Amino acid sequence: MNNEQDIKHETPIQNFYAGQSIFITGCTGFLGQILIEKLLRSCPDISTMYLLIRSKKDKSPESRLNEMFKSSLYDRMKKKIPNFRKKVVPIVGNLDCKNLGLSENDKNILIYKVSIIFHLAANVRFQEKIKSQIQTNICATDTILRIAKLMPYLKSFIYVSTIYANFCVKHIEEHVYTYPINYKDLITLTHILSENTMEEKKAKITSQWPNTYTFTKAIAEGLLRDEGGDLPIGIFRPAIITSTANEPLVGWNNNFLGEIGLTVFISSGFQRFMLCNPYIPANFVPVDLTGNALIASAWDVFIQFRRGKDMLIYNFVPPADAPTIGEWFYKIADITKTYPLPKAQWRPFVIMLQRKMLYRICIWLGHLLPALLVDTISICMNYRPRMWKLYRKIHSRSYEMAPFLTRRWSYSYDNVEAMWNRLNEQDQQLFKFYMKKFDWTNYFVNHYKGVRFFILNEDDSTLEISRIRDKRLYWIHQTFKTLFVFAIVWIIWIIFIKVFT
Repeated sequence: MNNEQDIKHETPIQNFYAGQSIFITGCTGFLGQILIEKLLRSCPDISTMYLLIRSKKDKSPESRLNEMFKSSLYDRMKKKIPNFRKKVVPIVGNLDCKNLGLSENDKNILIYKVSIIFHLAANVRFQEKIKSQIQTNICATDTILRIAKLMPYLKSFIYVSTIYANFCVKHIEEHVYTYPINYKDLITLTHILSENTMEEKKAKITSQWPNTYTFTKAIAEGLLRDEGGDLPIGIFRPAIITSTANEPLVGWNNNFLGEIGLTVFISSGFQRFMLCNPYIPANFVPVDLTGNALIASAWDVFIQFRRGKDMLIYNFVPPADAPTIGEWFYKIADITKTYPLPKAQWRPFVIMLQRKMLYRICIWLGHLLPALLVDTISICMNYRPRMWKLYRKIHSRSYEMAPFLTRRWSYSYDNVEAMWNRLNEQDQQLFKFYMKKFDWTNYFVNHYKGVRFFILNEDDSTLEISRIRDKRLYWIHQTFKTLFVFAIVWIIWIIFIKVFT
């Protein structure tokens, strides 16, 4: 059944968005693209969509948008809304610049035209220098808030944070927490201290967080709570976002961040050891369901009319019956046997380790020593060595993700459930985000196939040759295991003989 053909454009959420002008930051990001596509396709009566976008390399904001809309992600929307491009207006700006780098004209357009704000943009690099993160994730949010206060028609302002903004809290509730440093002091420090001095103080300032990204997200939440006043603000905290479950394309994804990067490395046979706790729940949510909940949250903030320190917070996390980390990645490794990659370097498998010392020993024996051997042979044959560099990247990614894969949290998500219950049947059908009874088994397959197709550019035409190669890798793997066991037994036997004779 085609939901959009069966539903007339008269649902409460569609009526809320009808005739509205929306300002979106982070439009070229993973979640941003899904949000834009869904809004244009399912809320076709939107008046205008203003997208904050900067020039990049030799590409203007306009050309970047045109290139983005060429993606197959938008094919379904373009068939339904062929004139959609008239609704989309680029706003030239940059979060790294003072006042977003907005021209006076563009600033006035936002003030007098916009009625709904989605602030998604952020610097998501975990190890970015703290001064840069403060500018992008805190100062830019402050600028948008100041602009929002001048908007006479503002109905809803949704700030996208992360569930890990409150990393140090074991049970994360739907309210803004108090932190040892506030945004005013932090911004003052960035003005009076050099970048090097800020880096020296970073460990002390961010001691409760695993990285500067989650730290600055937490401080930005405090900024919105304390300075939001009577604005209709909501804070949306998603878990780790993964491939689409249903729409507009099953399994779509477009980046190596988070879990998707780990899936690529494991399915390619490069990563064989993971630093994680396999028994904790996998805190992953599909991006299309996340986008739907985000769209619904703007409507919910408007109808609830909760302001100031009583603002609505939405913890968007998977349900209690979600798979564990172990179930997730063991299943991914198992699916690769049916859909192997033609360029896999080894038969995919993964060993999950909870202790850092054991993990370091294993990656030295199982990753770095083979990489060193391969690179040495490559140099002798006048080829460019690449394995050591690749494994440095893999291990860096693993250490960055480890804090989120080794620690157990619990969450309150009453506001998300209450929002779902407020939706009528048509909106629940059109903007589905409720994850209880979610079909994880089917999602695993579609997620991996999506990574295979959208990230690694491998379609089903390569399956036959991939399966032939996978059989060879299987026997190579079995032979190696046999030799390895034999070598261990032989070493033990030699030691035994020397000790007892």
